[in-house]
Amino acid sequence: MRRVRRFTPLLYVLPLALTLAGCGLSMASDRHDVERLMLIQTMGIDRLDGRVHVSVSTGLGPEEDPALVMTASAHGIEDAIARLQNYSPENQLFYAHIQYLLLGEQAARQDLSRVIEWVDRSPTVRTDTALVIVEGTAKDAVTGASEQATDITQRLASLDRQARTVGWSVHTLREAAAAISEGDGALCLAVETAPMDQTIFTDDMRSDAVIPLGYAVLGPDGLADILTPEQSFGAELLTGDPTGLLITVDGSTMEVLEGSAELKGAYGPDGAPAGISVRCTLRAGVLEKSDDAATPEELDAALSQTVGRWVTGALETAQTTRCDFLGLKKAVLTSDHALARWGGDWTDIFPSLPMTVTVDGFVDRSYDLPE
Repeated sequence: MRRVRRFTPLLYVLPLALTLAGCGLSMASDRHDVERLMLIQTMGIDRLDGRVHVSVSTGLGPEEDPALVMTASAHGIEDAIARLQNYSPENQLFYAHIQYLLLGEQAARQDLSRVIEWVDRSPTVRTDTALVIVEGTAKDAVTGASEQATDITQRLASLDRQARTVGWSVHTLREAAAAISEGDGALCLAVETAPMDQTIFTDDMRSDAVIPLGYAVLGPDGLADILTPEQSFGAELLTGDPTGLLITVDGSTMEVLEGSAELKGAYGPDGAPAGISVRCTLRAGVLEKSDDAATPEELDAALSQTVGRWVTGALETAQTTRCDFLGLKKAVLTSDHALARWGGDWTDIFPSLPMTVTVDGFVDRSYDLPE
């Protein structure tokens, strides 16, 4: 009995050792597989000459290795991705860590719903990926902004950090898809690329810059319009927090210190919406005055009038494109009194609904302006 008890633990130790050995081999194999993955961080999609063009960048390597930048075209997104894999130097391209999805202007107009559907079905690409519209082509943005010392992902990440700091909104594909599916329009950041050879003179920093244009307006049929920077500020004032944004009013540069908006609907006897009144309050501080001296009262008036035009421009674009990206429907169709008797369609009345805009602008007196 003692002998049996003495060797009994071996019956348990041996299978355990074999199991651990198997785990070790599996873990080593997994590490080896991971090392062979090439993580794509930015993807661009274009519609050019009737074909889909997909451009990708891996971002800089862990030891500042240059980014791998590739582009391929085919009849569909998946076919283009397959072609990219065929041309990959050695590793498998992996798309689960994409940070930015760029849509060229033509693709945004024609293929937005197709791209949304493809991402929704994709087992790897995430719907919370930041969506950016590029004036021109995404291919030019991906290839032009990438070189030895930087790449398109770093450019966009820098822009993203700046946007979050000063109050812009960088929207995701999921947010855009949700707004569009609800029958509303959506906003996302629009950018352009520009050469830096007359701005930066360091030899290894000559790639294209990525510059924000404003907000792109997305509707059920794709890209509907791109707001001007001024209209984009009006949209941000109505839908977000413009604190920290810099604006120019009558030649004076101001920083927005505080901003808010209130929307109210007016209704007819039958409960139908008869108009919308928008009242905004804005407080700003002057960072640099124009050469033409102005009193604080004159700056207050100029701020109110200028921002009023910007807000009106954003509202007019929403009505012209029939894309309710400002959430006006939710602000108006909330009352349950006479409105409950109205059986009309919001999309029929929205484009011609009267709107009035009032902006109360105040220039902060702590900037030592002359009284």
